[in-house]
Amino acid sequence: MNLTNLEIFSEVFYSGSFSAVARQRGVSPSAISRAIAALEADLDMLLFYRTTRNIAATEAATLLATQVEEPLEALRSIRSRAADAGDEVSGKLRISASHSFGIKCLGPHLADFSDTYPGITLDITLNDRIVDIVGERFDLAIRHGPLPDSSLIAKPILQTRYFACASPEWLQRNGRPEAVEEISKLDCLIFPLPGFSSVWRFRSSTGKETEVPISSTMSANSGLILREYALHGKGIVLLSDWLIGEDLSTGRLIDLFPDMLATPTNYQTAISAVYPNRKHMPKKVSAFISFIRSRLSAKEPVAAGSES
Repeated sequence: MNLTNLEIFSEVFYSGSFSAVARQRGVSPSAISRAIAALEADLDMLLFYRTTRNIAATEAATLLATQVEEPLEALRSIRSRAADAGDEVSGKLRISASHSFGIKCLGPHLADFSDTYPGITLDITLNDRIVDIVGERFDLAIRHGPLPDSSLIAKPILQTRYFACASPEWLQRNGRPEAVEEISKLDCLIFPLPGFSSVWRFRSSTGKETEVPISSTMSANSGLILREYALHGKGIVLLSDWLIGEDLSTGRLIDLFPDMLATPTNYQTAISAVYPNRKHMPKKVSAFISFIRSRLSAKEPVAAGSES
């Protein structure tokens, strides 16, 4: 049995796409199809139902995927150790992050990282879903909230805080709310995600917490789009300082409740680099986490109530 074909099978199973795996490997979809066909011939079983547009895993594929993941992960660990045997930090580093964080926080530093570690080839994927790090063969992912998978290791890279804010144009038109409860009747812009979409939490300086149900005039799974909508006076938005810090400092957005700490419900304020729970952390992963943490920690924090 060809081991590479088995690895390709695992990637196709977890991604659900021949073409996605082909892009990751830099080969044609037909090459991936041939690898799967060869594995099916070796095993004498059908692994995927195929149509012209979609594939679906068979029951045999599901069973095989659960059985081979542990030995494949052991193989990846061995390869990683072998790559780390030399002095040079090298290899392909696959990273997943949200669109907003990738563009605003990672993008400005990636060229410097490549200059510092020329032996590392970066492969960045930006999307706003929680990827299967192991199944989709990512080396690490940037996560903004709690980890549902306890088998992953999280290293905090940035402490952040959230602001409920609106533009001067919106405030001139609607007036400034005097209490957090008032925003339940006002135009809010939301992420369609748990913790963002129905209730926002506010904590006073005395520690009193108030949960406010909100109604939405617009939702988007991109913080960049929500920011633009808020800048154009379309409503109140709850966003983090790394995304709107400059807007708060220049007065393009106004913190509505500077004496309150605003957060999504069931959310953490630490942004973390998350990677598989291996006994051996690859040098390339360690290098990136240390590098990006040092760059992000050098940013000036945004003061509450910044308006100028």
